[in-house]
Amino acid sequence: MRLLARERVAMHRSIAAALEQRHSGSLQEAEDALAYHTFEAGDWDAARRHAMAAATHALTLGAAREALQHFERAVTATERMGSRPDAPLLVARGRAHETLGAFTRAHDDFVAALDAARARGDRREEWIALHALGMLWAARDYERSARYRRNALDVARFTHDEILIARSLNRVGNWHANRDDPRSGMPYHNEALAMFERADDRRGVAESVDLLAMASQVAGEQEAAVRLYERSVTLFTALNDRRSLANALSVLLVCGPSHHASAGPVCASPRTEDLLASERAVRLATEVDWRAGEAFSRYLLADCLAWRGDFERALALARESLAIAEEMEHLEWQCGAHRVLGVIAHDLHALLEARTHLESAYRFALRLGSATWMRWTAAPFVTALANAGLTERAGAVLDEVEQKVNGSTTEANRPGGASRTLGERSLLLARAELAIAARMPVDALAVLDACEVEGTPYAALLRASALSALERWDDAARWLEAARSGASAQRARPMLWRIGATEGAMYLAQRRRLDARRAFDAARVVAAELVLTLDEPVLVAAFRSHVDTVAPPATARTSRQAAKAAFGGLTRRERDTAALCDS
Repeated sequence: MRLLARERVAMHRSIAAALEQRHSGSLQEAEDALAYHTFEAGDWDAARRHAMAAATHALTLGAAREALQHFERAVTATERMGSRPDAPLLVARGRAHETLGAFTRAHDDFVAALDAARARGDRREEWIALHALGMLWAARDYERSARYRRNALDVARFTHDEILIARSLNRVGNWHANRDDPRSGMPYHNEALAMFERADDRRGVAESVDLLAMASQVAGEQEAAVRLYERSVTLFTALNDRRSLANALSVLLVCGPSHHASAGPVCASPRTEDLLASERAVRLATEVDWRAGEAFSRYLLADCLAWRGDFERALALARESLAIAEEMEHLEWQCGAHRVLGVIAHDLHALLEARTHLESAYRFALRLGSATWMRWTAAPFVTALANAGLTERAGAVLDEVEQKVNGSTTEANRPGGASRTLGERSLLLARAELAIAARMPVDALAVLDACEVEGTPYAALLRASALSALERWDDAARWLEAARSGASAQRARPMLWRIGATEGAMYLAQRRRLDARRAFDAARVVAAELVLTLDEPVLVAAFRSHVDTVAPPATARTSRQAAKAAFGGLTRRERDTAALCDS
């Protein structure tokens, strides 16, 4: 039997009253049900109050979808009361939309909140809306994000609220990091950290430490980054902030052996092996319905796995990351996912696929307007073009990116004695690889001398290749051994394969055919292991064809050669002579 509308309203009102009476001591357990029944009963004031409480509780549990449902009820209840939603409610709903990847809805809520705050003359709420917009636009347009962040800092200073000022300082500092000028941003983070520590604001301290870690990572100071990320992990764990924890663990991982950090000395966390095996950061992001975090943690994990040659897992994670980022229209993580997919394809010598992904990554970086991302994506793109023989185009990309990022980190604004950023080093290594491909080994050595990355296996391999081209065999051999030692320590099997093939070519150029054969055979064993379980026929075929070209298999022996080998190298005439002597 169907109830009449007035009967349904009365039923919901009775249930709500019963719940309030039953849970009069603590309504938290019943907030979800109360939000529903008071809303259905048309008790708009109570519905708004209970919906807000239920949404806040859902957010503490990482249940963004449930929180959004309650925020929607709160907005509707407010409107049914004849009022407009206030700025705090609109910001709260916008953040739920942002977590779930709904950019446009989040943006509309944040703009409406900003208008509402300004209409009321509430500078604190105005700051909150500006801060939210600055964070939202960081995924799409760094310059637009920067305008919101600077405006927020101006508003914060007007309020004289040190906590708001500190939070804005952190975001302005982070903008510098995205301009590939992290050392200019570090004073902002340090000032913010001091303010939060004075106020005993644990969340603010955790945020400041985390952003200092990111600035150190961008600067290529991986040891400092790991130390700071370990501290932020401890702080976020104590706060039960799973979203921030997922972010910190993801970047902590790529401070260690990874394609991302290959242009500088790496520093692996003691957590590395567990993070690789457990995929903890991915799980945390998924648990709290943080769609952007799911994309972020997946492509960074894929980067580390690809560096080790675990291509099957890396490809799956990177493709999942790209699908999520495309669904959200998240430019930054589309950029990151394409970069990793391109690097994997390049490692497998699927050069057309590599160039397609890496060019997409680079174009996204240009749209973002981030000098950091421009350098991070241009470097592998240039390398892929150079190795495909497209040296003129590779040079044009180098010229373009240098022009685009001019005015970011330069010799003029780098502090005395400070090393180059990770992005600068990456681009220099790409320039060295281009010089080698263009048969200009002297130029390559000059670039490597300026690169400040002698301790990395990638730089050591490039130096060995340049020295080999100059027939400086002893020097080349020493650098190859340094590259092998570094790659072995990092379990970088794709790099070990490349080192072995380079060594074989070097011996062959010296007509040391037996040594060349040994080097090629060892390299082919590593290469075979890399694709042994990879179920990607096109990629595997491209890689095997490349292996056969640069580390050719031993030619089949003729029957005469086989017989000679079976008798200790004696020719047939020598064997016949020996037989006569015995008789």
